[in-house]
Amino acid sequence: MLQAGALADPKAYREIFFEETQDHLADVEAILLRLEPQAPCLPELNAIFRAIHSIKGSASMLDCVDIAQMAHLQENLLDLLRKQERLLEAGDIQAMLKSGDVMRAQALRHRGDIEHAPDSGSAQALLREQLDRPRADAVDGAAGPVRRRFSVRLGPLEQAIDAADLDMTLAGLGEMGQLATPAIENCEGGSIAFEVELEGTADDLRSVLALIVAPELVWVEKIEASPALAPRHSYRDGEHDEFFVDPDEFRRKRAELLQDEGEDDAAGPSVMAADLMQAFFDEVDVPIASRETGHIRVATEKIDQLVNLVGELVITEAMLARSVTESGLADLARHTRNLQEAVLAIRMLPISHAFSRFPRLVHELSGRLGKEVDLKFEGESTELDRGLIEKISDPLTHLVRNAVDHGLEAPDIRTAEGKSATGTLLLAARQRGGNIVIEVSDDGRGLDRERILQQARRCGIAIAPDAPDQEVWELVFAPGFSTAESVTELSGRGVGMDVVRRNIKALGGTIDLRSQAGEGTAVTVSVPLTLAIIEAMIVAIGGAVYVLPIAAVIETLSVEPGDIHTLPGQGDTLRVRESYLPVIHLARIFPPPHPRSQAGGIAIIVDADGRQAALVVDDVVGQQQVVVKSLEANFRKVPGLSGATVMGDGSVALILDVAHIVRM
Repeated sequence: MLQAGALADPKAYREIFFEETQDHLADVEAILLRLEPQAPCLPELNAIFRAIHSIKGSASMLDCVDIAQMAHLQENLLDLLRKQERLLEAGDIQAMLKSGDVMRAQALRHRGDIEHAPDSGSAQALLREQLDRPRADAVDGAAGPVRRRFSVRLGPLEQAIDAADLDMTLAGLGEMGQLATPAIENCEGGSIAFEVELEGTADDLRSVLALIVAPELVWVEKIEASPALAPRHSYRDGEHDEFFVDPDEFRRKRAELLQDEGEDDAAGPSVMAADLMQAFFDEVDVPIASRETGHIRVATEKIDQLVNLVGELVITEAMLARSVTESGLADLARHTRNLQEAVLAIRMLPISHAFSRFPRLVHELSGRLGKEVDLKFEGESTELDRGLIEKISDPLTHLVRNAVDHGLEAPDIRTAEGKSATGTLLLAARQRGGNIVIEVSDDGRGLDRERILQQARRCGIAIAPDAPDQEVWELVFAPGFSTAESVTELSGRGVGMDVVRRNIKALGGTIDLRSQAGEGTAVTVSVPLTLAIIEAMIVAIGGAVYVLPIAAVIETLSVEPGDIHTLPGQGDTLRVRESYLPVIHLARIFPPPHPRSQAGGIAIIVDADGRQAALVVDDVVGQQQVVVKSLEANFRKVPGLSGATVMGDGSVALILDVAHIVRM
């Protein structure tokens, strides 16, 4: 619910409403995707109802009429289902999901984030269509739902119950069934007693009442023999009218306040919402900081500004290190690191923020394709930069679509092959060094090697028939390459995996693919945890200085010309303990202005997504933190380089793209 403190600022009030609406709709979507048609769970339906009811109430107060109207239709459908007048159907879930999408867009339009929201007519029509479906008591002569009468007592209470909470809860009970006139013994302490008749059970009733009173203070007893209730009585009639607001009276009070301010109705936002609330309600002492968690919402622009300031501080520290040796420099370094870690931690979000879109996507795709899919997640709490979460979501979405469309088989095909009818799609995330590794894997049919080779020949791509599997799989990333037999809404246009790889590489990441016929396919994506500041090794090549991300470095070795051996078909190699690693002379990739005359140098053993190599440089200058600046945004994309940074002396050093260099 909206916090009382926000009422003093209409803009803050609206902002909180928009944020909470998105949160409520996300919760509703998650619950809907868990529901099974024909076997609904009343507590989950009640949870959805409460979220929609909250959106409706706030939307009405803020004149977001379109959102309130949609929420009202959703409430009607949910009310029908909660009363078990008919069983939940797949169409109900789809109607709620579709209308939720429209409400989400409507909220963004009211907020000013988008110019136009999709037409709500089709979503409203879907809801009305589900509302008009035959009810249980009208089909096959089925008996109506069983109604039960309960006596309820809340207490003894040590402190007063918030009148608004009591109102909402009892009004909710009125929606669930028929509410007898409550016999209020004491609303300010002691006990509260009333009777209620509804289709739920005593446990359902206790669950609802536990929202405002500790469970041990809720006493519910079924009344075996009870007189018939009078015609349905609304809790909103009679003695408790002080809890409710009549819409016409609300508008009248608002107009009076506007006149007092000397403004017309168009200037309504300048009227303090708190003044309007006080026109109807006595002041309620509600602590503003009453949230159970300490989460706050911070504008991304403010965080980016902090990150930039920390970056400048790091550069300043590097400059001071060239001329200052006092102990104060150590303190500066410590404080800089602490500030950096704190600020970067603010930018970090769990990968679950990216994963949260996929249950809905898989639900809709599997339904459209007639497939059964069990979507699983691992490592959802793994964190990475929020900017990366936004940028990695689209590539992951394409991989998930591919897995459902191409990878997983239809149920009849799976059972014929001795598999479970339900396919498994796993999204797993883990941290490895300075990177986050995300794997999208399925237990489907796997890639068809021969089909890929045939398509390669049709596209004029030269590849040997006996090429290793990994080389064949790489063809999937070729521009315009597709093995789909026909163009559909989901696939077949040849625009896909090459774009995915390009987007991942733009983030400084890599993507690999593994597949086994009949067993499935796994696509592994690796991206840096953050793009802002990295720990780096400074290396010299001739007269030039380069930056090597320390997360990719395993060890450094001093080498002489005799330590490097040339093997047939492998080129230069360096023996490191029991392994021969490929040697990459960086001076040959990035010719220095002043080549080193003497042979030998330093071999830096690096690891890039499981592939190790020895990068030969002239010298290791040192190790420090560097601020990553985009090379592509300021110059152009250069193969083998992932960015640039400003050194302590003001010069610019290029940052090596280790993964790309190892693959060259």
